[in-house]
Amino acid sequence: MTTTEKVHAPQEDYVGGRRASDRLRTPRETAARMLDQDIGEPEDTPPPRDCARGELDDMTTTCCELATGVLESGRLPIAGAMDIFRDAATRWARDGVPLGRIQHAINEGCALGLRTAPRSVDENADGPMVDGTALIMELLDAVTESVSDAYLAEFRTLTQNGPRHDAELLDALLTGDGTARKIADRMGALLAEDYHVVALHFPAHADEGARRGDASMMAARKLRRIHAALATLDAECAPIASVSATGGTVLLPDIPGVDVDELVGRFAEGTQIAVTATTVSAAIDDIAATAPHLYELLSLVRRLRYAPGTYRIADLVFEYQVSRPGLGRKHLVTLIDPLRDSVDLLPTLQAFVESDSNRKKTATWLTVHPNTVDYRLKRVEQLTGLDPMKPSGLRRLHAALIADRLEARRAPVDERIS
Repeated sequence: MTTTEKVHAPQEDYVGGRRASDRLRTPRETAARMLDQDIGEPEDTPPPRDCARGELDDMTTTCCELATGVLESGRLPIAGAMDIFRDAATRWARDGVPLGRIQHAINEGCALGLRTAPRSVDENADGPMVDGTALIMELLDAVTESVSDAYLAEFRTLTQNGPRHDAELLDALLTGDGTARKIADRMGALLAEDYHVVALHFPAHADEGARRGDASMMAARKLRRIHAALATLDAECAPIASVSATGGTVLLPDIPGVDVDELVGRFAEGTQIAVTATTVSAAIDDIAATAPHLYELLSLVRRLRYAPGTYRIADLVFEYQVSRPGLGRKHLVTLIDPLRDSVDLLPTLQAFVESDSNRKKTATWLTVHPNTVDYRLKRVEQLTGLDPMKPSGLRRLHAALIADRLEARRAPVDERIS
């Protein structure tokens, strides 16, 4: 007869008739306090951990809740109850969280139930108490096995199918020095004939810098998730990438089934940040000539403070031409100089442009009445001589707004980050 078969809920009476499981319904704060006793995090030192402390607390609390069900039912949880641990272990393997820390949180959660259960005053209750302890040990074994198996399986996948991060090969392709094929042969790498050249910008995650010592940890986690997203690409020719926590370059084979927008979406979903990318397709021998324009486009998108997403040259032709320095751009800036004395006219014109000339949407964004928008746009026409309600006038005013932003931010941005 197994331990599971021997233990029944009616054998669980303790002091005052209160069940041990009642004492196991411990709030999350209790789990955190118990972990504090073993880990400890002085406020003046960086936290000695590789995953957010709240995740450790959650793992401990979940194990404690499972222990509640075990002591009440006298049975181990159903197999599906382990899914939450498998999913967490898979995610943490991608994040590089040490397996030992995860197992420590599991052990604390299971032990928490035994530590808080009151001693029985009934001399005949020793058997049920021993059986309950054995059940908790079986629970610990089941959870540990599920976590370890899922963690190691994901770790092996990342190790075997990781993306190519070869700076030498990427530099050879970006500089066009003619050595790329020799380097690829030496590495045993298969090169595609055409590539999607992708320039990327990764902003800081909200958790970077939330606490002293966390910034580098969270940046490293973000980078591991970026690598994990690259590892999921299934193509005969592997991507060639050089990325950091702030951005980089990826060469994706231009073959059926490989989609740049999908990859950027994976980056954004995995890292929980708003990713900005510019991309263009090029033959392998044209990558060196194409890449500089791509970095320039990414710099342009950032300087204009456009929304995150994936941009192609067709999306930015107008802005790209306006961005050319010279007398033309300086003249464009002067077109909206008469609007600077008003605090409302430039913001209204910008909102009107960004809303695709939609008065109602502009009014909603500015929290004003549509008639107020009409009045302000009329003032723009009176001061500049250009009617924003007409396509010809709006084009010139839009160009002036772009030129104004670029003139105000002349500092170059180097987007080739590796």
